[in-house]
Amino acid sequence: MSLKTIVIQITLLGLLSLSYGCTKEKIIKVRPKYSGDHSTAQIRGMWHVCYQTRVRNIPNLPHIIHWEHCDCLIDKSRENFSSKDYDQMGTDNLTIFFKKTSLICDQNSVAAPDPASV
Repeated sequence: MSLKTIVIQITLLGLLSLSYGCTKEKIIKVRPKYSGDHSTAQIRGMWHVCYQTRVRNIPNLPHIIHWEHCDCLIDKSRENFSSKDYDQMGTDNLTIFFKKTSLICDQNSVAAPDPASV
């Protein structure tokens, strides 16, 4: 075997190794956005309470703004808590969470209401 043949074989092996390493699938673990244990009835119930409260407190705001806000609030709730967490947290802690989150959702809204009216 000549030196040229050995160099070619080594080069081909190197290229083959590199191409194998580049095409190997990498598994990336991603945490699910939501816990997934909220029932449809729970989500609808929370959304309805949010919507009714906002319409009662800020009646002149367009309904679509209330819809957007309540979608944001419920999504953030589902991102942070499982369905079982609500019972364990207690009313005071839930109230604090929803007040803080409501302000965050207002900031992300197209037309944020006056903070004094929330």
